[in-house]
Amino acid sequence: MNAIFTHFFDLDALWRARIVMGEGALGTLRLAAATLLLAPIAGMAIYAVQLLPVRGARCATEWFIDLMRAIPLLVFLVMSYYLVLPLAGLSVDAFSAAVFGIALKHGVYFAEIYRGAYQSVPRGQFDAARMIGLRGRKLLRLVVVPQMMVIMAPALTSQATLLLRDLPLAFVIGYFEILTSARAAQVFTRNSTPLMGAVLAYAVTLLLMQWVTGRVERMSRRRMEA
Repeated sequence: MNAIFTHFFDLDALWRARIVMGEGALGTLRLAAATLLLAPIAGMAIYAVQLLPVRGARCATEWFIDLMRAIPLLVFLVMSYYLVLPLAGLSVDAFSAAVFGIALKHGVYFAEIYRGAYQSVPRGQFDAARMIGLRGRKLLRLVVVPQMMVIMAPALTSQATLLLRDLPLAFVIGYFEILTSARAAQVFTRNSTPLMGAVLAYAVTLLLMQWVTGRVERMSRRRMEA
């Protein structure tokens, strides 16, 4: 039992790894902030193309969504770093490629959330708004978007949780995030405590996000029933 605690819960090993673990944690925070900001924006752009009155654009977007959903994120990150971005003439680092890959991959799911929320708004709401003179942007801003936010809030927080869960996959293109730094610390400390610390940090973060998702879902349900 003492050997287990010494190997997995050695605070001295964790202290010796504090610098490299801190760099990895900052890398994870940077990646989380960038992808959580850009993935919903990418989803909006994809959904906006779906709304264009051009059949070719809608069909191309549907094919793109199906393709992105079929490709595993790990594979798409490698493709982004070594193929897609270089073919586009862009020379990027691992951080930029990770942001591009994760944000675009999850962007297609955000686009589907927006589409589902828009289609869930009762058609009678549109008719009633037009009867009182609301058109175009006013109709969207005052009637449609507020109802969409209530409908899709649980799905948005759930998707954000899934995005955070996928961040460690950025190691495949050499990005230095907290689990990568923990593995490096495990080598030079000859102890698994840094890795255990990184795993626990991720677990606590994801459990917190799941709690937030549950709260948002209950609040959304109450607002829809009101």
